[in-house]
Amino acid sequence: MKWLAIMSFSLSCTVSAHSLSTAFMQLKPTDTGLSATLELSINDLQQVLNWPAEQDVRWSDIQKNKLQILSYLEQHLQFNSAAKTHCELQTDPTTWSAIEKNHTYYLSLPLFSTCNAQQSSLRYQIFNELHDHKLIVSWSDQQKVVTQQNPVLDLTQMAP
Repeated sequence: MKWLAIMSFSLSCTVSAHSLSTAFMQLKPTDTGLSATLELSINDLQQVLNWPAEQDVRWSDIQKNKLQILSYLEQHLQFNSAAKTHCELQTDPTTWSAIEKNHTYYLSLPLFSTCNAQQSSLRYQIFNELHDHKLIVSWSDQQKVVTQQNPVLDLTQMAP
């Protein structure tokens, strides 16, 4: 019995810790829709897009894989109108940048949606592979959290 207890303890000590996966989005209404800045952890992108884990991601890697990133965004991030139809989502890879936040590097992506800011919702299912991932959405003086358990955020409740 002591042998089993020692083995259980040994195995539990070998579990590696990991940092929480968090993305950030700042929203602003415009005359023709909704403007947003999405900040995604480059480490998270590397993991879910199956880029080699043994090497650091360089800016040239992001540029080389921008079509893969765009495809992933199109599949996992949507703004929907009040009528539940998908609104066009645009981003220009030439405006992307890398930023450091909390000792982590993020890919900052300016986005634009044709949805009316006060009558739309956000569906966010990026990084479902990362069980603890969350998105912190900021609009004016409010913040909301989007998780895998609650992937839809009704923007009408946040509109200033």
